[in-house]
Amino acid sequence: MRSTRKVLWAFFFAMPFLILNAGNASAVSDDYTPEVTARVARISFVSGDVQIKRADQSDWERAAQNLPIVEGDEIATDRGARLEIQFSSESYLRLSENAYLKITTLRDEGVAVSLPNGSLSARLLTFDKTGAYFEIDAPQTTVSVERSGMYRVDAGGKNDSEVRVSVTDSGQARVYSENSGFTLKNGRSATVQIGGNYAGEWETSDAVKYADDFDSWALQRDAIIAKRLENAHYDKYYDRDFYGAEDLNEYGEWIYTRKHGYVWRPYRDSVARYADWSPYRYGQWRWIPPYGWTWVNDEPWGWATYHHGRWVWDGSSWYWTPYSQYRGRRSWWRPALVFISYIGNSICWYPLPYGYDYYNYNSYYYKDRRRYNTTIVNNTTVIVNPTPTPIPAVAAGTVLSPGKINPRLLAPPLTLIPAAGVVTVDASSFGTGKSNFRIAPVNLAKKILAETPSEIVKPPMLPTFKDLNGNVSKEILAASPRNTRAATQIKTGAIERTSGVSMGENLRKERILGNRPPIEKIPPAENNGALESEPPIRNTGAVKRHPRVESTPSNGEVPIRQSPENGDLLNTNRIRPNGGNSNNENESQPVRKPRIRSDEREIAPPVYNPPPQREERLERQQPQPPRRERQEEPIRQEPPRQESHIEAPTRVEPRREEPVRQQPAPQQEPPPTEKPAAPTNEVKGKPEKDG
Repeated sequence: MRSTRKVLWAFFFAMPFLILNAGNASAVSDDYTPEVTARVARISFVSGDVQIKRADQSDWERAAQNLPIVEGDEIATDRGARLEIQFSSESYLRLSENAYLKITTLRDEGVAVSLPNGSLSARLLTFDKTGAYFEIDAPQTTVSVERSGMYRVDAGGKNDSEVRVSVTDSGQARVYSENSGFTLKNGRSATVQIGGNYAGEWETSDAVKYADDFDSWALQRDAIIAKRLENAHYDKYYDRDFYGAEDLNEYGEWIYTRKHGYVWRPYRDSVARYADWSPYRYGQWRWIPPYGWTWVNDEPWGWATYHHGRWVWDGSSWYWTPYSQYRGRRSWWRPALVFISYIGNSICWYPLPYGYDYYNYNSYYYKDRRRYNTTIVNNTTVIVNPTPTPIPAVAAGTVLSPGKINPRLLAPPLTLIPAAGVVTVDASSFGTGKSNFRIAPVNLAKKILAETPSEIVKPPMLPTFKDLNGNVSKEILAASPRNTRAATQIKTGAIERTSGVSMGENLRKERILGNRPPIEKIPPAENNGALESEPPIRNTGAVKRHPRVESTPSNGEVPIRQSPENGDLLNTNRIRPNGGNSNNENESQPVRKPRIRSDEREIAPPVYNPPPQREERLERQQPQPPRRERQEEPIRQEPPRQESHIEAPTRVEPRREEPVRQQPAPQQEPPPTEKPAAPTNEVKGKPEKDG
């Protein structure tokens, strides 16, 4: 009995903690990873005739403002056209007339585009190359952005033999050709040769000299965007995933409501031109792979409001809230936040209410594209389906436990959506263009609103774009651009690009460093807070060079070539250890002979007084020529000998080596008894005159 009471008391005290933990661990209705998470850009400005072709289609379509752009799309501009693509709140790309662009890579890791024809201008307000990459492929050229700034690339036409790249506004980029690479800094423009004998070479100059009308238009767009961003409410009412939300301040206002917190309401004059305006009524359904049917609004401010959050009806007005009742960890982009249903021969839809989970009306298209992710939970492998198993919708404020179905079903949205909020179109006209979308009749609207918008109700089997068999209005389909064939035949990029992979670092290692590690910069050493008086020896070269292996003498000394400056015979012999005629490299250094004066018969003594033994040995090595030649030789050879210490390495005097070749036998080794007898004759008197 006592044990039972203890268990009941323990359960009573632990109940609040269990409820709290259950609430924290519960699944948030809108907080899961969608099945398709492809990054999406948008056309934020379009003027003139612009066509677009999707990756899995062969037909060209007309571009429109707020049209989604995904990886693999190809875009062509006609004469006089201009286009602006927004990748995020801080990155834009603009196209000039007669341009052709392909979105090669569009992912969270980075962006890569290909430009075979025309000109583009890219504006990056912020950029961190360690977290993402932005690369532009032109004919046989690749531009890898390194800093925030403005970048212009002129690819020219099919027959042009050069590509021009310009960098301004504190930017910096690396430019690679098929056989080289270099860094282009702020304020500079480089012309890269892509054909002929000078292919791969480049020439730089000031970027200002190439400014034209296209640059002026790009700067005008920069000024408009800067003003919008200045008044934007990022990280206040919405997060950075809501790029394009900076357009809202110009067309509406933010107000606070007790039910939904801060919401946005369009100005009356912003919707006055639309008769009986309501969300998801004025626009068109476009097929955007890999998402499927996507809503493209006519309102210039509608990009964020139709792909994020919820539209709510409060009193007598429509409001937009950036988040649903349950805010997820990330604000995923959605093709449309509506509930779609078949009623007879009509297709009807209305805005998804605030407390309802996302309704995947494209799930029939996704059924053959299911993907499963593997995650580790408490060291246990669990297979998680990014698109959760459909569960009944729940009342606002009700929290679901993971994997469980709450019996409290949401009431149908009859009281949340007005009948005028239901839009309908004939099933045969769905997806064919700007059809006559109209407000559903009251009886039909009430029937639609009586259904619960959850995935328990099977989504309709909507046709795909191919199922329309070309039965699409001219508002969507367009003729093929004139420069399509020429553009597809032009090879872009310094190397063949792999989608989803940055080529910049690979090109830097290959084209600039030659696949060798770069020289590391050594910071100046500090000594007790003060720099050293003598800076360290600076590294040379751009890459680390392997040392050359050479054989050295056993004592470790490397022979040094030098020429004597004093006429010292000892030094001369040291430089030429082999002596005599040698074939080594020191042969070019002639032997310095003692200078002979005309007033003496004997050899003049050197500056120092060598020992007799050394002098005798030198005389033996250097035999004396005949006396007549000794008297005439100084007169004939003295002027060159005065400058011999300057011209000795290059002058050759065959006359000096003549005694070496003759080598007279009588004077080569004089009798050793003659010289000691000389002092004896001097004591007795004058020495006898010789011959």
